[in-house]
Amino acid sequence: MRAQPHHAASRDHGPDLLHNSGYAPSASIVWRGLGRSAAADAPERLALAGSRGTWLQLTLSIGVADARYHREWNTAAPLLELVQPGHGLAQGPAQRRLIELIEDHTAKLDWPPCLIAGAPDFNPAGANQLGLALDHALSAFVAVSKSIGSLWLRNRPARLAPLHSPRLMESSGTSMRGVRWGQTLWFPEGIPSDILKQAAAQPQSRVYRPNPMG
Repeated sequence: MRAQPHHAASRDHGPDLLHNSGYAPSASIVWRGLGRSAAADAPERLALAGSRGTWLQLTLSIGVADARYHREWNTAAPLLELVQPGHGLAQGPAQRRLIELIEDHTAKLDWPPCLIAGAPDFNPAGANQLGLALDHALSAFVAVSKSIGSLWLRNRPARLAPLHSPRLMESSGTSMRGVRWGQTLWFPEGIPSDILKQAAAQPQSRVYRPNPMG
């Protein structure tokens, strides 16, 4: 099943996106094209991501040492704290506010009405695909809460249930331990400009060099 192309109206400016403070927001281009030479630099790789079919990995990672880490992710209040710190709302109002923020953010995103969603453990790099990874709280919540099965649907009402079960990240080494929310979406006509603008604003060190071996 393939998502139908959609030509959304262009926007002069991307949305004012929140970022995952506490851990630096990250954006990375991963190129594993078979039989192709490496793109010369980050701007060229971003241009490729914006002009051809590309996977977008939207994630949010919270370490156990982060002050925002909470054991009760099955309630709306700590989830809302990730996108609206210090909200001070009880569970009912927090749930309504979180849904409102997700829907408002969705309306600002220049995304098609329907996108293919990858499996939870899908890795574009491992599948020899062009991929853009972005760590961003509210965008990750939009991707997770509006996905059902193998589809992401813009007009699907946001569901908080998937957000209540982030993936555990555990390691006995130096890797970060904590939780992670994430969803991978396929953009058949390339990554929209609002996401590319945010990725381009990230430090060059966060744009990974492609593997010349493919």
